[in-house]
Amino acid sequence: MQVKKINDWFEKFGRFEIKHRWAFIIGLLIITIIGCLGLPRLKLDSGEEDWFDDWETAKQNQDHFEAIFGSTDSLMVHITAKNVFDPEILTMIDELGDELLEKVPYANSITSLMELSIPVGTDEGFEVISPFEEGVPADPAELAEKRDFILSRESLLNNIVSEDCTETWLIVNLEQYSELLMDVMYKIAPPAMKIFNDPKYKSDKWELRPAGLSYTEYEEEKAAEEQAISRIGIGFLMMLLFLIIFIRSLRGVLVPAVSTVGALGTTLGFSAWMNITGNNIMIIVTVLLSMALAVGYSVHYINSFKLYYRKTKNRKEAVVMGIRDSGWALFFTVITTMGGMLSFLAGGIRPMRWVGGITAAAVLVIFIYIMILLPCLYSFGKEKADKKSAGKADDINADGFTKSDLRVEAMGKSILNKKWITVVVGAAVMIACIPGLFKIKVNMNYTEMMGERTPYVKRLMEITRSQLGSQYSFEVLIEYDEEDAIKNPKVLKNMDELSHRIGTLSMTKVSNGKERVSSVTKVIKEMNRTLNGDDPAFYAIPDDKDLVSQIMFLYEISGGTDLYEYVSEDFKAAYLHVELNSYDGETIVSDLNLVKGWIRELFPDATNAGVVGEIVQFAEMNTKLVNGSVKSIGTSLLIILILLIIAFTSIRTGFIAMIPNVAPIVLISGVMGYFNWNLDMVTAMIMPMILGIAVDDTIHFTNHIKYHFELTGNYRFAIENSYREIGKTMIMTTIILCVMFFIFLFSTMTVLVRLGALSIIGLGGALIADYTITPVLLFITKPFGKEKV
Repeated sequence: MQVKKINDWFEKFGRFEIKHRWAFIIGLLIITIIGCLGLPRLKLDSGEEDWFDDWETAKQNQDHFEAIFGSTDSLMVHITAKNVFDPEILTMIDELGDELLEKVPYANSITSLMELSIPVGTDEGFEVISPFEEGVPADPAELAEKRDFILSRESLLNNIVSEDCTETWLIVNLEQYSELLMDVMYKIAPPAMKIFNDPKYKSDKWELRPAGLSYTEYEEEKAAEEQAISRIGIGFLMMLLFLIIFIRSLRGVLVPAVSTVGALGTTLGFSAWMNITGNNIMIIVTVLLSMALAVGYSVHYINSFKLYYRKTKNRKEAVVMGIRDSGWALFFTVITTMGGMLSFLAGGIRPMRWVGGITAAAVLVIFIYIMILLPCLYSFGKEKADKKSAGKADDINADGFTKSDLRVEAMGKSILNKKWITVVVGAAVMIACIPGLFKIKVNMNYTEMMGERTPYVKRLMEITRSQLGSQYSFEVLIEYDEEDAIKNPKVLKNMDELSHRIGTLSMTKVSNGKERVSSVTKVIKEMNRTLNGDDPAFYAIPDDKDLVSQIMFLYEISGGTDLYEYVSEDFKAAYLHVELNSYDGETIVSDLNLVKGWIRELFPDATNAGVVGEIVQFAEMNTKLVNGSVKSIGTSLLIILILLIIAFTSIRTGFIAMIPNVAPIVLISGVMGYFNWNLDMVTAMIMPMILGIAVDDTIHFTNHIKYHFELTGNYRFAIENSYREIGKTMIMTTIILCVMFFIFLFSTMTVLVRLGALSIIGLGGALIADYTITPVLLFITKPFGKEKV
């Protein structure tokens, strides 16, 4: 396939386009209007409910659990003070609980120091009391007595209140809701925030730290929206700035800007018409990458136009020749970039599939906008060169090249003269990065991804590092077919044994020596102790099933509220709630496998027994991320290799062109491994994305070298001419891309900072590889045939 013949076809298309320029402009305008009308329908969220193709299985397990025990969501407030039993603080807790119960939708009940259910012995047996049911006593001695009583309860100490009395929880138990979390959080979080921000709940005597699934999901949504708006806004300003710097003409600035906005509006609008829901964090990547590529494509075309405008002094002819020289290379870079982005479809991770698909579509639409609007609008104007378009005479030689073009050519000559040094240094860098590849750790750590520079994440981490707090948890479900199966002392003792085993795991939260594993056994043990003169030695599960049944019955008729929190009404099912001290993907996977083994050992007759909860889904993500990333990278490599072979009609040339594109992937992997940066949902996108972008310069450069070799028959002449003609443009487009990703470095979200840093490293490495390895390999291997000159 000769490049000259392809360029001739693009020249014919260019002449047709200019002849019918108004039809092209009007047609594009109509499509844009139709697409943009769909933008009000665009839906974006950050929910994890359907991240994976087989997410339905995990969701069914969670739905089954909630059908038995109700919602696992709650609104919580971690309260710290010098003494949480201070009368003023207890009064605040009481008022806060009442207001939350009254004003927060789905609020069902309150658990706090002011709302407890504690069994106590009486002459007639026992009763369930709340120590502060009559309010906060004015007598210090009476208050101290109630405090000591609460601290004597094993089920409360270091669970609801810390042993040093500096921390406590206020928990709003929520009713089960049938709506999606993404809908419910907008009902729960805003009124709760309004209450927490009320001045009457602000004091230097205490600190309130809200938490809870729906509450923090709402905060994440708002943080993501803020980041998206600010990054995209800054990105657009940077795009305009670099267009001004590189193009230096009003038309050259406005047309790419309008093309970018129109193309993104059209792409996102049509996706909204098709009811496709996007991701409000991933869209930042789509928009900024689209902006950068729009500028890059514009710079390639405009520089080609300017070169011919300086030579011919004829605007329409320069427009056509610009299409002729840049059309094929730009089109093929669009195809390879789309190939890199579409490789995300192979990963089975839906947010990545969305960003891959929408970005691939946006890249194609931007190319169409650029190749229609730029030539059509540049064709209007005077048919003579002016200083602004043609440049200053003393900066341009007789062939129309600038001094900067000639300096790039001189650099290319130096690289060719030192070709073996280039090969050795390039190989050494890649070899040095390989050990880092094996240090990469897969970890879907939510808090690490967001980073503590994000205010609400910092608050959550402060809670997690406290005595009572934890961010992650999971449940162990034990279910039988027979009613009252949970009343069997053997089952209850095995649940207690499982609690102790789970408490030994490194990820389980331990508060002052007590493992944070809760179940119905704590109620039964507390009741057994109460019925035996409050003797701590009887804080254990009775051996007699009838006694267990009696304890549960007495607790229920006495007004206790905690029993059915952990057991079903027919006593067929029960669960353990396990709180974690942190999140480490590999350790969590290992711990959950141990727990599953213990469940099989201790409950062999259970109909249904296993682990459920969000943490289980996150653990599954680790394995899926590895598989998904390998598939995406492998697919992108294969797609781009095939496209390169097709483009150059040579298997040999295709493989040679792949070598400099593998280099940035190895470089990114090495940096991630050496800096201990985890592979997560966002960083998993970087390698296929960079591969799809980096190959653009390889195609431009190799295409020009092949074209000039067809004209001259000499590799050195072809390579030097290519350096002179497009070398500067390659630098300019890479700078623009790097600047767009540089914006991420100032984000409060750690994952976006890493995305920016790794993308800059990858793009910079790709440019260096294309400037050095690509021409040197082509010069050494001579894949286009023997030299004629």
